[in-house]
Amino acid sequence: MDNETQNKIKTVPSKIKFDFDQAKTTTQQSLEMEDAVASGQEIDEESPTQHKFVRFRGDNWEDCIKVHGVKLLDPDGEDIKYVVQIQDPTTFSKVNMMCDFKIKEYVIAPYVSDTGVERIWFVNYKWGGKAAKKGLSIRKAVELGQKEWIKINWEGKRGFVTRPPGVGLSIEPEFSTMTTEEIIELVFEDRIITDAKHEAVLNNWG
Repeated sequence: MDNETQNKIKTVPSKIKFDFDQAKTTTQQSLEMEDAVASGQEIDEESPTQHKFVRFRGDNWEDCIKVHGVKLLDPDGEDIKYVVQIQDPTTFSKVNMMCDFKIKEYVIAPYVSDTGVERIWFVNYKWGGKAAKKGLSIRKAVELGQKEWIKINWEGKRGFVTRPPGVGLSIEPEFSTMTTEEIIELVFEDRIITDAKHEAVLNNWG
């Protein structure tokens, strides 16, 4: 068969079927994002010290999720925080070594500001040693912020300190309709380390 004949032969493309399951998933993802984008903002991880006054989700400290986390530099030199979820102790030790033993205990505390900006406070803590005061100050701030509006400041050796609004704040916190689990999945969807093959781990290891 010569080239001219081959060029005349038309290849029939395979028929692509509509994926109804994927369509449902896409719709659900859009609905979950609706509250976040309606106000022109994206939910992300940020310290509450960047806002005037905040209120935290939940009724007590136990409502906050505790995980392992690590802060690593990305290729552009920016600090990025990752959730570390590794069940195998050997793999966990290997990843911790590759992260220069920077993996620590973190708390995930969703909050909203007095201007309606919703964020997650992803901060490391300890109950013992030199960092005990910081850990206790984090818990105190979260528990107080679950009940009333507070201003959070960082004061070095004292840890995080809080104060109420000077003239009071009568507005109700405007939390989105997303669940805490949905917010966490949204914020950390591409920032969860489960093994030593994660790009951030390999970049840090060099």
